[in-house]
Amino acid sequence: MEITYNKTSNNDKKVELDKIKKKCLSCQKCPLGKTRTKLVFSSGNPNSKMMLIGEAPGYWEDVKGEPFVGKAGQLLDKIFASVGLSRENDVYICNTLKCRPPDNRDPLPEEKEACREHLDAQLNIIKPQIILLCGRVAVQSMLDTNLGITKIRGKWFDGPNGCKMMPIFHPSYLLRNDSREKGSPKWLMWQDIQEIKRVYDTIKSE
Repeated sequence: MEITYNKTSNNDKKVELDKIKKKCLSCQKCPLGKTRTKLVFSSGNPNSKMMLIGEAPGYWEDVKGEPFVGKAGQLLDKIFASVGLSRENDVYICNTLKCRPPDNRDPLPEEKEACREHLDAQLNIIKPQIILLCGRVAVQSMLDTNLGITKIRGKWFDGPNGCKMMPIFHPSYLLRNDSREKGSPKWLMWQDIQEIKRVYDTIKSE
């Protein structure tokens, strides 16, 4: 799907995002609007040039109404901190879905389709220059590929309006693979986050 960014000033971003969030709060385009505990809209800095798109809210996200707040989210914060980044300052975080699927199952195609307008609206408002696709579901939502994330992680892809997109391992996958040896998922994530930081610093300096 082609996304065309509109011009939005930093001062207008919060107002526009609040409008989308309000729309999500009343959304009943799929059954998840009835089964969620809380809407999970976003966290982080809406004025950042980097955006992370995750998969769908889990148990703790559903309880607290914020993405990446469980063990996986804590690891994500540590990964960012390892290169001097933080969600408060450097990244805007959201998911392909704003509501938790029952039992943390994968989002259904019709659920992703129903929620896509909200994700596209966030992209249009944030106007990221870097998009991190965190996990298989996010990759499948944003890239036209059948390749698994292990084959394409750490590679840059062209995104909307000239932005760069990189698939990365979901932190929940890293929690299940504890090895830090060369070639392990955690070792590969360390290579990827350093490359992300390098490109991010270049963009910030422009």
